[in-house]
Amino acid sequence: MVIWQGAGLIGIIIPIIFCLLGQLGLDLVMGSGYYSSHRWAPTLFLGLSAAVIWVLGYGISKIPGEHQVDPGTKKYVLVKPSHTVFFMPLQYFAFVVAAFAVWMLFPG
Repeated sequence: MVIWQGAGLIGIIIPIIFCLLGQLGLDLVMGSGYYSSHRWAPTLFLGLSAAVIWVLGYGISKIPGEHQVDPGTKKYVLVKPSHTVFFMPLQYFAFVVAAFAVWMLFPG
């Protein structure tokens, strides 16, 4: 089962990259273990990645489709690729990432 279509995979890759680079940067500057010991750090980087996902998803969704003629019916059809993650448009997946970022703030 494929969980993404089109450019939807970036909705999964971007938060991973943001969190890994954020952890590397904070631990390098502030000392080893800083990222892991502060709850705000993953929340910040997940929130930033959610914003980037929304902007990219919104921009990709505005790319116009292509008009083609259906050979069976001889009618014009708009062909536009979909970019989804877990069956939702990429720009809306940003809200899932943002909700996960907020959830990370609360101790478990």
